Amino acid sequence: MKPDASTPPVPAALLPAIEQLARDAGAVIMAHYNDPATKSYAKKDGSVVTDADHAAEKVILARLAALTPDIPVVSEEAVEAGYIPDTSGGTFWTVDPLDGTREFTERTGAFVVAIALVVDHKPVLGVVYHPAMDKMYVAAGPDSAAEVRADGTRAPLSPLSSNAAGSSQELRVLVNENSADLPKVKGYLSKQFGEAARIDGKSGILRACQVAENSADASVVYPVNRGGRTKFWDVAPGHAIVEAAGGRVQDIDGNPLRYDSTDLQVPPHICLSAPRAQHARKTRAP
Repeated sequence: MKPDASTPPVPAALLPAIEQLARDAGAVIMAHYNDPATKSYAKKDGSVVTDADHAAEKVILARLAALTPDIPVVSEEAVEAGYIPDTSGGTFWTVDPLDGTREFTERTGAFVVAIALVVDHKPVLGVVYHPAMDKMYVAAGPDSAAEVRADGTRAPLSPLSSNAAGSSQELRVLVNENSADLPKVKGYLSKQFGEAARIDGKSGILRACQVAENSADASVVYPVNRGGRTKFWDVAPGHAIVEAAGGRVQDIDGNPLRYDSTDLQVPPHICLSAPRAQHARKTRAP
């Protein structure tokens, strides 16, 4: 049965509960992180899952079911177990209970809880929480992007931020070098930006958030596997935050990224910071 769409969710009203949920899931993850008895397992695709992934997902799914019972949830480990909800109505949650499982197992601290709300096949709310650093980025609509600090204060992510990387002629482009198809990424960047693009493959897991806060110009997601496609839950939270901060997320042909495929994946894409998105709009103008 499809969810009732007669009363669309209000992202700003849901955001405080999702922020707290991300923190609570992060606390569960950190308890496992500090427990030497936490186990890891190989998944069908060869990737790794841990007790922490499952424990955090259990908390998140229960709370989302209580908060928004009519909205389906697309969550990484549940999908892996065969639970694939109907997303054809265009409104659903995406959940990555522990994005960065390999980093978790390697004890680098570079992992996050990532939750998004998609409405009309587009992310309208995003929360990305880095529990090891107690660092959170959030958004729930235009001009709402913010960093929520450990003391609860909110620092808006402004397109006019003084640390904007867009003021430089050279683009700082973030890429996950462990999974990216680097020849294709470099070819795409050369075609789009010439020799001005500088790839940073050591940028960590908060790539989209770095773009949103203008400490980087762009982030390219072009995995070497799955034909360059990426699961919804890996992209939607950061997408919501980037666009709420005035940036743009588009596929490599320049089209807006939509979350409407039956395989729950989006094509290769780029996140542009607000200054770079504004520059691109001016460049395309007649």
